[in-house]
Parts: sequence; structure tokens; C-alpha cells
Amino acid sequence: MTRTDSATTPKASNSVFQRSLPTRLMYLLGKYTPPQLAGGVVWGISQALLAWKPANYYGALSNLSHVMPPGTTKDERIRAVRRLFYYSTLSYYHLFHNAGKGDLRPDGFKPRVEIAPEVRGYLESAVASGRGLLVLGSHASNFDLCGIAFSYYAPLPVQALSLADPPPGYEFINDLRSRARGLLTPITPETLRDAIQRLREGGIVLTGVDRPVPNGNSPVTFFGETAYLPTGYIRIPLITDCLVMTMSFFWDGAAYHILGNPPMEMVRTGDRERDSMVNVQRVLAEIEGFVSAAPDQWMVFLPVWAS
Repeated sequence: MTRTDSATTPKASNSVFQRSLPTRLMYLLGKYTPPQLAGGVVWGISQALLAWKPANYYGALSNLSHVMPPGTTKDERIRAVRRLFYYSTLSYYHLFHNAGKGDLRPDGFKPRVEIAPEVRGYLESAVASGRGLLVLGSHASNFDLCGIAFSYYAPLPVQALSLADPPPGYEFINDLRSRARGLLTPITPETLRDAIQRLREGGIVLTGVDRPVPNGNSPVTFFGETAYLPTGYIRIPLITDCLVMTMSFFWDGAAYHILGNPPMEMVRTGDRERDSMVNVQRVLAEIEGFVSAAPDQWMVFLPVWAS
């Protein structure tokens, strides 16, 4: 992955979930708050965060200015950010409340997490090919709870590649994620080798692609403008010749939905650097489609575009 200069490296967010104690307190609140009271609690927390206006508020507002339709007014973007904070807080409540029950199997989740029938078909056909499947996800809606459900819906155990050196609050959430079927591994040279071997043996690997990471971003075109996102993941399918599927999640007010596109083959031009950029842009074009469908559920709070 390419190191960027200070103008394009994402600044640290002061998200409450980067710190361990607030995350654990939020977990206890989510665990013991009954669903009939959750709406008021979630609304109160989201309103408090909006009044505080942490750095991730401005990051989200900046990002929405790029992904919402042309002609969207500032007031409309502000309302979208308010919905985004509400949906984000609600997602954490659903994650913590379900995790607090101890059994992280999706057949017991409330609300439901459903996978589209065509996505099941894509997974089954990819596994049947024996070539391995790299699933590239968008950080949309309740990607944590949906990712846990996906690990059970997938026909094979999934290796999920997560953020390297996560802050303490994220480590706590990673502990919840690790209770799912499959294997959660922070990105290191060793875990990348394991992922490559898994794919060569016909397995499934999952990682996210639309959130900036410190010192790991490259210039790409996203929503028609130069953005800064990780791109190193594309080397994996170019090395292994596995299939690639993009995936996202959506909350309809009653249930979460796992969405996906048909698996794609990597384009090979004979130029290694061009292969990487061409295929990254193909992946991001599909991610754009997911984000455009529900911008106020795109849970990316670090600036993706340089100001």
C-alpha cells in the first residue's frame, strides 16, 4: 500500500468507540436496555453526540457532500448526518444487545439479519468453482452484526481481515466479532499469507475497502473525484486468481439485509500496476452503487477526499 503525505492521510477521529472504557460502558447499556426502551435511549445518545459535534461529525458531513446527489443542499446534508448518527448508534445497540445474550447465531438475532437469495447463490457457485472467493465489503449500516451473520450464512468458514493495530475500543468490538464462526485476524504479513493460502485452497476471505487507514491510502477515483483509500487488497486476487465479490448491508427499519454483486474475474492487461488500478476501480464502482442507494447508512466518518 502507498504511504500518502499529510494532506491525504486521515486524521485521527475522536470517536467514543476508539476508547476502551466508553465502549465497554456502551456495551453494558446496550446489553441491558430492553428493546421497548431502545428507541429513546438511542435517540438521546445520538442527539448528545450531535450536540458535541466530534471530529467524525465533520468527516461524515464532508464525505456526504461527495456521495449525495448533485444539487443537494447543506441543510439536506446536515439532516443526512443526523440520520447517520442515529443509524450508527442504533447499529451499536443492536450489536451489543445481541452479543450480550451470549449466542451470536443469526437465527436468534433481533432484529433479523437476512441474506438475499441471489447472494447465497453467488457464494455457493464461487465455492463450487474451487478458486476461492475474496469478499470486499462496504462499511455500511450494521456491518459488524451483518458480518457476524454472514460468517454463518457462508458455505465455508470465513477469514476476516480487520484493521491492524486497532485502538482499545475497537479491540473490544473485535472480541465480539471473534465469537462468530470463522476467523478474525488483524492484517499482518503472516495473516495475509494465511489468507492467500486459504484462497488457493478454495476458501473465503473477507475485508473492507472503503474506509481510510493511517499510512495505507492511495489516490483513486471515487464518485468521480480523487479520493484516498486502501488499495493493497487487490494484490490478493491478482496473486491467487480467486474470484472477487463486493458486498454491503442495509437497514430497512425492521431488518438488516446482506447485499452482494455477482463475483468478478480480475482483468489482466499485462501491466502489473495497471492491473491493480483497473481492478480497484472496478471494485469501487460497485461500492459506489451500494453507497448511493443509502448515503445516510454509509458508516465512514474519516474524510475520504482531501479538503
